[in-house]
Amino acid sequence: MKKSVSIVLLTAFLAVPQSCENSYSIYSGRYRVNYMFNPNIPPYNAVTSVGTFVSVRCVGTELVVTDAGKKTTRWPMSEAELRSFCFGLGGLIIGTPSLDNDHGQVFAYDLACPICDKASARLGFGSTGVAECPSCHSKFDLNNNGFVISAGDKVEPRPLYRYPVSQGGQTITIAN
Repeated sequence: MKKSVSIVLLTAFLAVPQSCENSYSIYSGRYRVNYMFNPNIPPYNAVTSVGTFVSVRCVGTELVVTDAGKKTTRWPMSEAELRSFCFGLGGLIIGTPSLDNDHGQVFAYDLACPICDKASARLGFGSTGVAECPSCHSKFDLNNNGFVISAGDKVEPRPLYRYPVSQGGQTITIAN
């Protein structure tokens, strides 16, 4: 009898999905991202300097890259580029955070506010590494994993959507 009870319990245990797995990820898969660039050419060369960020987004048929000083560079995109590149919800913020980044790794965040969760709520940022949403006025620390500095009273604070970045040769790839 004890043996049959043990077998039934073991069978039931194995049939139930195990919830002990850690499925947490620091990266967001909520919005599609697929973008590559050469960090050796301006304005992308700024992203490898510690504490420096640029935004990248598609406006019509142009690629628009803006640095923290609001200097904008525009390039026309081909049909193939328009179909192959994905820029998350609102675009990308790319740079090298100054905190907790011993290896000088480049990070990529979504340009849209994760609290508003709308493409039109694009963050503004300056040379201090603080990004602010023009809609809800939440502030995020680009130098500290996109964590919330301040959020409105009636919102649930959450960090910026972060995307995986890989570096190889003369190419940096952001893709999920």
